[in-house]
Amino acid sequence: MADAVTSADLAPSLVYVVGRVNQGVRRELRKALGPVGLSVPELTALSVLRARPGLSNAQLARRSLTTPQSMNEVVASLAARGLVARTVDPSHGRILRTELTEEGERLLEAVDPVVDALQDEMLAAVPPEHREIVLEGLIACMRSLSER
Repeated sequence: MADAVTSADLAPSLVYVVGRVNQGVRRELRKALGPVGLSVPELTALSVLRARPGLSNAQLARRSLTTPQSMNEVVASLAARGLVARTVDPSHGRILRTELTEEGERLLEAVDPVVDALQDEMLAAVPPEHREIVLEGLIACMRSLSER
């Protein structure tokens, strides 16, 4: 006779949970960023550029988890609004390097509390002593997938 299936046997997979968290984060960010006229891909690009100024479009696309074609549109929109500046790479004339402008820095600083509040809300039910473990585990997962 087969064992009965319990609810523990039906626990969601990590892949499913990460996908649902991603959907929720994107939904909440869309709502929060709408009033400042910023999209989630734009926020992602600005955040990546804050940590790594001077990336090429291809590098920025990889780090932002999008295609180079989509990133071209995002960067063009950000540049038109004065949030980023692009300069020609001196060693390779066809590569444009992108950096935040002062206006881009100010906008990111203005939305940082929104992102922080969302993160706090997500972690509210996680005991404080486990929060670093959650982040470290997700970073390890991210790096494993980035190496593929």
